[in-house]
Amino acid sequence: MDHYSRARREGLKVYTAAIQANADPYLPVLEDKVPNLSQLSRQSLGVISIPVDRIIGSVSSGRSYAFAGNFMPILEGASEFATKWARLYESVEQEGVNMPVTALEYLGEYYIIEGNKRISVMKSMGALEIEADVTRVIPERDGSPEVEAAFEYFAFTKDTGLYALYFSRPGSYQKLMSLPGMRAGEEWTEDEVLTLRKLYHYFHEVYLTEMRDRPAMPVGDAFLIWLSAFDYLELRDADRDTVRDRIRLMSREFEQQDGRVNLVMEAAKPAAPLISALFRPSKVKAAFLFTRSLEDSAWNYWHNLGRLEAEQTLAGKVETATRIVPSRASAAAAIDELIADGYTAIFATSPVMLNSVIEPAMEHPDVRFLCCSLLSSYKNIRNYYIRFYEAKFLLGMAAGILSKSGKIGYIADFPIYGTPSAANAFALGARMVNPSAKIYLNWFSSVYFDAEKPFLDPEINVICNRDITAPNHQARDYGLYELRDGEIVNMGTLIPRWGPFYRMMIEMIQEGSFSSSENREKATNYWWGLGSNIVDVAFSSRMDPYSVRLIQHFRQEIREGSFSPFEGQFRDQNGVIRCEGDRRLTPAEIMCMDYLVDNIVGSLPGENELIETARPLVRLQGIQGELKPELSAFSWNRK
Repeated sequence: MDHYSRARREGLKVYTAAIQANADPYLPVLEDKVPNLSQLSRQSLGVISIPVDRIIGSVSSGRSYAFAGNFMPILEGASEFATKWARLYESVEQEGVNMPVTALEYLGEYYIIEGNKRISVMKSMGALEIEADVTRVIPERDGSPEVEAAFEYFAFTKDTGLYALYFSRPGSYQKLMSLPGMRAGEEWTEDEVLTLRKLYHYFHEVYLTEMRDRPAMPVGDAFLIWLSAFDYLELRDADRDTVRDRIRLMSREFEQQDGRVNLVMEAAKPAAPLISALFRPSKVKAAFLFTRSLEDSAWNYWHNLGRLEAEQTLAGKVETATRIVPSRASAAAAIDELIADGYTAIFATSPVMLNSVIEPAMEHPDVRFLCCSLLSSYKNIRNYYIRFYEAKFLLGMAAGILSKSGKIGYIADFPIYGTPSAANAFALGARMVNPSAKIYLNWFSSVYFDAEKPFLDPEINVICNRDITAPNHQARDYGLYELRDGEIVNMGTLIPRWGPFYRMMIEMIQEGSFSSSENREKATNYWWGLGSNIVDVAFSSRMDPYSVRLIQHFRQEIREGSFSPFEGQFRDQNGVIRCEGDRRLTPAEIMCMDYLVDNIVGSLPGENELIETARPLVRLQGIQGELKPELSAFSWNRK
């Protein structure tokens, strides 16, 4: 009875903890959880191998009172139940499980109809899988994330026959398919299925062992993050030891923390130097990674101006270097070389480089990695971005003043998070001064985009185009402009100023406050705006000075935080109220926008409507076809 006594002790621990927390101490019961269970459609999956860790309860109450919530027994050791349990344990030790249990699968979890004691024994032995005759319960489709994730799982299992791999968040299977080597919507070969099954089997086994005593995220969700970090093509033939090494490298990222992502909304006031700063090197060596040449890319050009500004301001305290890294492989090689040369800060200046710096950041925890990207939750990589929507609101006001017809053109770049907030702010700014304003949306990254004539309607003669231009581009079609007799007349523009950010980050590294204890255990994203002097707007002398005074008034209100472009009631294109009249949206709500307001004419394009070069970024951080960020994952402050 030693095995039973040990299992019972584990059960009583969970039972007692549940009682103290005023929670149900017994096995979850599906019939209690889903009152209309008998009315839902069902599908037989036959006998399949299911993960033991996803077997969480019993279909009916029955003998559920014999087990604690972890499936460990709690009845007295002298009971008939205990004797049968112990005999079953000995039988499984000698012969294995000789018949499948019977279970219902609901939202990716399993509830036992027959075989509770076998599950209890297998869990006490630390088994990973068990054969089960499974019937799937089809939930009512209500649009909730867990139900949408379940329906994506149904489609995935139909294509692959892989029932063990379950993701809890919608969009995850699509992201899996977007990894190199995967094939969405196509029939998988037997070899492809076996390869993914073997890799997940190794991961599942090692993950449960390595994360046993930590508050870890679900196995499937961790597996997807792991694949994204290390590249599926490199991992597909990995052995168990390689899998273990890579899991240990990422173990901090798999831990679930409260307030997982800290949004730092404004530049902090200079802090007093820490005592540890006395032992810091006198000069910081910081490297800047770019995806394209500085002369051909406006985005890269302005980031480089920020680098040069920081270098000039911190003369003698910083040494910088630049590298052009068009691919993940070239980024890895460049980072290795830079670290070998003593560079201790790496700035990846484009969202598309996020995956390129994940693995190096894990391997070099003493190097500070920062990526210019809006959404990320990696603890070893800090993200930074500009609140472009604040400046776009001001340009929208100017556009509304300039437009006589009320029809205004707006050319966006990529359908990624951050783009809807900029377009929406522009539209609301235009409507504030011109109630009849309609914003006609076009996409620079669309296969249908015609740079020579982006809008066919002759009444659209006020256009907001690309924010900035590059040295090698002589075109004037950027910023806010009017078309007058076919000629472009520039009226205003957004000005990104990365210099203050780069200077402050380098100063923090120099003084030793970058790795402060308050941020060590959670991801940190910097999202600065007008108040931090990281972005601004400039207007031509052609603009009416009284109009500029009005716009500058709202600019100052936004800088001080007394006004937000997203406060008061507004609706989306479907008429849904997105903000009530007595409140303003939170930073997380703005960051996670995936809709357009009701005075925008146009839509968010799908991946198949984009040019090829835009697709990698959209797969990584796109609104359609990517993981939807959770509002609850963000906390924020004003410093």
